[in-house]
Amino acid sequence: MNGPVGPPADGAPDAVVLVARVMQERRDEVIAKLVATTEAEIAQLEHDETLHGLLQASITENIVTALHVIINRIDPQTVDAPASAVSYARRLAQRDVPLSALLRAYRLGHAQSLDLVLGEAIRLGLPDPTGTVVTLVSLSSAYVDRVSDQIGRVYEEERERWVGTRGMLRQYWVNQLLGNPRVDLRQAEAALAYRLSGNHLAVESWLHGTTATTDPTAVFDRLASLLSSVLHAHGRPLLVHTDEAGVRIWLAVRRDRPVEPDAVAAELAAAALPVRVALGIVRPGLDGFRRSTRAAARAKTLALSAGAGTPAVVAFARVAPVALLVEEPRELADFVFDTLGELAVDDRRRGLLRETLRVFLATNRSYAATAEQMMVHRNTVHYRVQRAVDHYHLDLDADAFGIHFALNVCHWHGAKVLRAKHS
Repeated sequence: MNGPVGPPADGAPDAVVLVARVMQERRDEVIAKLVATTEAEIAQLEHDETLHGLLQASITENIVTALHVIINRIDPQTVDAPASAVSYARRLAQRDVPLSALLRAYRLGHAQSLDLVLGEAIRLGLPDPTGTVVTLVSLSSAYVDRVSDQIGRVYEEERERWVGTRGMLRQYWVNQLLGNPRVDLRQAEAALAYRLSGNHLAVESWLHGTTATTDPTAVFDRLASLLSSVLHAHGRPLLVHTDEAGVRIWLAVRRDRPVEPDAVAAELAAAALPVRVALGIVRPGLDGFRRSTRAAARAKTLALSAGAGTPAVVAFARVAPVALLVEEPRELADFVFDTLGELAVDDRRRGLLRETLRVFLATNRSYAATAEQMMVHRNTVHYRVQRAVDHYHLDLDADAFGIHFALNVCHWHGAKVLRAKHS
């Protein structure tokens, strides 16, 4: 395409723009469907919460830009890839997600969008639906080709930069320690400057509440130093970036010294570090290095699942029963509903009852302690507990453990294990 396609010469309503404007009115629906289809069809793009947000932002900006191009008859060859799409491509390069998966997402999105456009063109009863669709295909194809080419270059440049950093050597040896049963421990220790004979605590951390001026490298270096001090670690921590917004840290610690997440959280708050932290478990040797790493990863997954209300520091030891089942959301949802019944419906009122009952059981059924922790009046706690027990037919004496566990699952997994209000 050598230039923008102009409106009809006879001054008739522009059918192409008309269809695009109808699509713009359904934009949120289209975007939600594209995000769901992309994650369902392309396994490499089924992400954690952070990358899911970037994928959604990328698709949103691409749809908005493409519709702007069509409605205003802008030459697609003059358009640059949206900022969110560029950021998403860079993050995938850092996560070692293949470029082919990203480019397939663009082809998939284009095909699905064209299906919707064709349906709208027919539904509107346009005088020349075929010509309208041909023009829309030409414009959208030119846009996708232009953006895909730019995104591909961004990905390759970022991949080359990322692989070329010194951190990649550490990443290589950490991957060997975690996945190679015949890893050369001496070589690994020499390359990492980290001894594997002691007791290890793995930590996952990611940026939270940052600004454009935040320097991730400086933040994570400060975090490693803080953790080393708080946990009385031996030697230098081992730090490996998972991407520009996250790290893994390993510390050599004493097994007889307890790891207190509350103490870590207090130090984070005092230092004003904009991060969230997931703590593994303290275990010895290479096997302990691996087990602690898995535990920290599970704690992080659970923390991300819990959303905005998650604590700044999540310790695997405190959430192990729920974290171990984090990959079984359907089974958890069934268990929750079987245990709590209609109390497991997702609405604000029942959410308050669930959380009050959870804290009540966690404090050994103390109305005073629950009121203090939730910052409400004791009578409010008493009312909510009785409402939850009586209205939803719960027997705290017969099944206190099961009910408390189900309430903890709700607390950490939220809507993922709750029933929709009108289902």
